[in-house]
Amino acid sequence: MRKDDIAARRDLLTRFLKASIEGNDIALTDEKRAKEVLAKELKIGSANILDITYNDFKQQSPRSIEPTAAAAANTLAQFSAGGSTDPAAFIDTSVLDDLRTSGAAAALERKYKF
Repeated sequence: MRKDDIAARRDLLTRFLKASIEGNDIALTDEKRAKEVLAKELKIGSANILDITYNDFKQQSPRSIEPTAAAAANTLAQFSAGGSTDPAAFIDTSVLDDLRTSGAAAALERKYKF
């Protein structure tokens, strides 16, 4: 998101991140359900490809959804159009920081044990 959008839609983004944390936890802890969603949404018919896809997701998805410099660098390497390649230029954790400050992150961590 652009910085202007983060500022203008902070409440919406906060609710989205809370829901993303909860959805991510379900996907990481309920393999059967996650695979059903992946198969349906990505139209995966092969059990082998579904296993590979889910295992890849599990390996690359942090429980807290905290973005990492390595993940940003990987994305930039895949989609860079000649702009900045500094991951720090693309990571804004201010909404997650606000969740921590308000205690909401701690509540989610207790609820989902990450």
